[in-house]
Amino acid sequence: MANKDTCAQRLMTVQNNYLLGLASVVLLRNDVTRQSLRTAEGDFGGFAIKFDEVEAYFALPVQREDSIRSLALLHLSSLVKDGFELTQHHAKVANKLQQMRAEPWYQFARMVRNCIAHSFLFEFRSYDLKLLPATWRGITIDAGMQSTELPSSMFGWAQAWQLFVDIRTFAEQSKI
Repeated sequence: MANKDTCAQRLMTVQNNYLLGLASVVLLRNDVTRQSLRTAEGDFGGFAIKFDEVEAYFALPVQREDSIRSLALLHLSSLVKDGFELTQHHAKVANKLQQMRAEPWYQFARMVRNCIAHSFLFEFRSYDLKLLPATWRGITIDAGMQSTELPSSMFGWAQAWQLFVDIRTFAEQSKI
């Protein structure tokens, strides 16, 4: 069974993974760091890997930037998806799911989480359509966004971080 410390600790891990991911993006954009990949090796529980192929792949700017964007997006997705799901699980265990659902960010976060977790397209079910529009901090998701991509101009790094902070604040204040 989950306790309040477990939720807080797990959210801190999600937060730290996000920050490490962003640090990785910065490092991978640095020529010296990328060059060090030529001789770098790692062992991950018996899975040994040399990173010289990564450095060679990153030699082409288009491939490098595409890969870096994908890595950054992976961490943004994890921040939102994992933060939401962990908190929802702990709220359920603590019998505070209705309290979570009453939060002003809940429906917005749920729809962004669904978008991120599946195809990066908004795919509203009939249940979701009844709850739209969903607005959080002046950003609105509405039925007209059906089958469209989550625009980075609407939900990017700053918004993902703020949404995570709102979710974490709920978890802390509700003591889940």
